Amino acid sequence: MNIRIAFIFLILLSSSSIAIAQEIDEDKHWCKLNCDPDIHRKNAMQIYQKIHLASTKKELENFKGAHFPLRFVYVAEEFIKDRAKKEAELEKVVENLNISFKSTKFTFSFAEMEELKTDLKIEDLSGNQDNSYGLFSDKYDKKDMITVYILDHKNEFCTVTENSISCSRTGGFSYILSDRANNVVMSQFDLSDSKIIAHEFGHFFGLFHTFETALFGDDMTAPDFCTKSGDLICDTPVDPGTVFEVYVNYTTCEMIGNKDFLGNEFKPIIQNFMSYYKPCYLKENLFTEQQSMVMQLASQIPFRQVLSRPLEDK
Repeated sequence: MNIRIAFIFLILLSSSSIAIAQEIDEDKHWCKLNCDPDIHRKNAMQIYQKIHLASTKKELENFKGAHFPLRFVYVAEEFIKDRAKKEAELEKVVENLNISFKSTKFTFSFAEMEELKTDLKIEDLSGNQDNSYGLFSDKYDKKDMITVYILDHKNEFCTVTENSISCSRTGGFSYILSDRANNVVMSQFDLSDSKIIAHEFGHFFGLFHTFETALFGDDMTAPDFCTKSGDLICDTPVDPGTVFEVYVNYTTCEMIGNKDFLGNEFKPIIQNFMSYYKPCYLKENLFTEQQSMVMQLASQIPFRQVLSRPLEDK
C-alpha cells in the first residue's frame, strides 16, 4: 500500500531573501502484499467465520502449539564472505520471531542457510511482473518448509530531481493463506526489524492489515460489522490507516482527535504488528487474541500444517 505525504520545505538562502519551495514525496512502503483475491477470500472465510464462535475459543485452549523450522536463502550477486556472522544474525532474527509470536504458541528455529547467486532484487519479485514471483517460488521453494528469501534493493531509496525528492522502500511481502508459495520475502535492509518480519509472517498465517479495505470493504464502528468488513477481526479497533498518522501521539501511543462520520474517535492499536504505524518504543508490539486465534487455525490447514514439525522435534 502506498501512502504519499507531501511536505513543503522552505529553504532560505543566506546570501539573499529568496525562498525556494521543494516538495518531498515520501512513500512509506513498509511492506508490499501481492494479492490473489479469490484464493484469499476462499481460504480466509474458512477461518474467519470460526474465530467468532465461543466453541472455537474453547477448542483452541487445548492448542499445544506448532513448531516451524526456517530455511533462509540469501539471494545476491556475490556469495557471503562471513557465514558465521550471517548465521549469528539469523539466530537473532529467529529469536525475535519467537518473542513476537509468543501469544500464538508458535516456535521457530533456524534450520538452514543457503545462497542463490543472481542479480535479482526485491523489486523484481514484489512487482510480480509476468508472474516472476510465482515462477521464482515454484523453482526455489521447499514443499515442507517455510523459506525466507533475503534480497537487496535495486536502487537507492530516493530519486532526486530538480524540484522533488521521492523516497520509497519495500521491506518485505508475503501471500495471505495461499498454497502458491511457501515463503516470506524480506529485504536485507529490514531483516533485523522485528516488526516488519513479524508483520510478513502474520500475512503468511492469514492476517490482513488492520486498515484492510480491499477485499471486504471499510471497517465500520457498529460491533456486528467487524465480522464482515475490514480485517474481519473484532478485537482490532477500526484503523483509518497511516494517511492519518499526523493524529498519532507516539509518546502515549494513541490516535487523538481523528473522528469518523458519526463523530466517534478512531482508536486503532498503534503497536499492532499488522498496522503500518511507527513503533511505539514504550509499548511492545502485539497480536490480539483473535489475531492469534486466526494464525493458530491457519497452522492447521493442510498446506500450512505440512510446514510444521512435531513439538518434540524442535
